[in-house]
Amino acid sequence: MSDLSAVYQEMLAFFKPLWPGEDKPLVLGEGKADSPILMLIGEAPGETEVIKGRPFVGKAGKNLDEFLQLAGLKREEIFVSNVVKIRPTEKGPTGRTRNRAPNKEELSLFTPFLLKEIEAVAPRALVTLGNVPLKALTEGKITVGDCHGAWMNSRAGIPLFSLYHPASIIYRRALAPVYENDVMELARCLKEQAIPG
Repeated sequence: MSDLSAVYQEMLAFFKPLWPGEDKPLVLGEGKADSPILMLIGEAPGETEVIKGRPFVGKAGKNLDEFLQLAGLKREEIFVSNVVKIRPTEKGPTGRTRNRAPNKEELSLFTPFLLKEIEAVAPRALVTLGNVPLKALTEGKITVGDCHGAWMNSRAGIPLFSLYHPASIIYRRALAPVYENDVMELARCLKEQAIPG
């Protein structure tokens, strides 16, 4: 059993009894699990991810495809995951179930497993999408607005590059050129092997 398989077995055993009677399947990471150049980390799976049992499919997958194309990468070259491995939901005004940001309890339960997952995958660098993974990996001290497009240290001991969440571009069109410039800077660093550390 690989280190990553062991982490996932431990995670499944830990979370299975936590929500008795509720269907909260875990969506685990996927991709190149042996020292990839990048590990991309989002906040949590959405409805499509839960249905398919894979991270970054559906709308998030389209965002990921655009990121990969801009950065000159292929999905099979990287590892993709989320901080929280269940879909956080709430009832909307119409009574429909919708996604929500992970709460403090979910983050405190899942972050230790994220750190174990990172250690097992051993990526060359981490890329966080949005504030949730950034705060999980920097102990909540900064926001994406403070540090997007730049390298910093992570609590995992691996260089971290912070990006806005691609979905944020949908709501704030002015962020689109900022996001693209940041991804191009990341691509330049990868091409020139200019990852710090």
